[in-house]
Amino acid sequence: MDRYFQFQNRKVHYVAEGLRPEGSCRAVLLLHGFTEAAFVWESLSRALAAEGYYVLCPDLAGHGGTESFSEVHGMDLQAAIARAVLEQEGIGKAVVIGHSMGGYVAAAFACLYPESVAGVGFFHSNPASDTPQGRENRLRTLKLLQAGHTSFLGDFVSGLFAPGNAEAFPQVVEALRVSAKEMGAEAVAAAQRGMLERASRLQVYDLPVPFLFIIGKRDSKADLAKVMAQTLLPAEAYVQLLPCGHMGMYECASQTEAFIAGYLKAAAW
Repeated sequence: MDRYFQFQNRKVHYVAEGLRPEGSCRAVLLLHGFTEAAFVWESLSRALAAEGYYVLCPDLAGHGGTESFSEVHGMDLQAAIARAVLEQEGIGKAVVIGHSMGGYVAAAFACLYPESVAGVGFFHSNPASDTPQGRENRLRTLKLLQAGHTSFLGDFVSGLFAPGNAEAFPQVVEALRVSAKEMGAEAVAAAQRGMLERASRLQVYDLPVPFLFIIGKRDSKADLAKVMAQTLLPAEAYVQLLPCGHMGMYECASQTEAFIAGYLKAAAW
């Protein structure tokens, strides 16, 4: 169900899936990645709702149906939007799972609002800051946008999938391209600046909650060795290593849905 509310005088959109019982509930907050929107969670949110979870999928700042807030959409701002969704629903605690950029937001959320976290999931993501190469890539993108070049928006989508996998999901690839192009240059730049400026949040692993890691062995956007090393840092970790790229919610849908459902049983509700 689509829902809207005002936060800092801006419109925020989110999708709620499942029947919420009276009183406390097992809530899951799913945070999408860069240039994505809540629609990437459709299959997973339905699967989790069928297991009795109440699933909330916000559009982050400048994405989907949520308005832009400023020239920089930092991770703290995005985390505050996610927290506002919980407050709008009257929910005190949730498992927070983020894909790619959404994982950076999940880490910020957990560090800023630890009392609201029952578990943290990194779905093709991790809480470290950018590598030098990552920073260089973001700066290059910002220069293109500032020069008025926008035709490339959405062209990177196929590369998010493992080689040969994008062809199996033509409608998904098109939806992701449209999502990127409809954001516009200013919102894309604001997200890039936010990711560029983010600090490392490795301290998140000190939290006494279970952590989820979904890792693609063929993910060109990830440093596999670095992420695998991080799985040893939390006291309790659930790790899924898959033969996919950066889009496991599509490339390995049934596997990721089953694994997340199993992980949620260990959450600190």
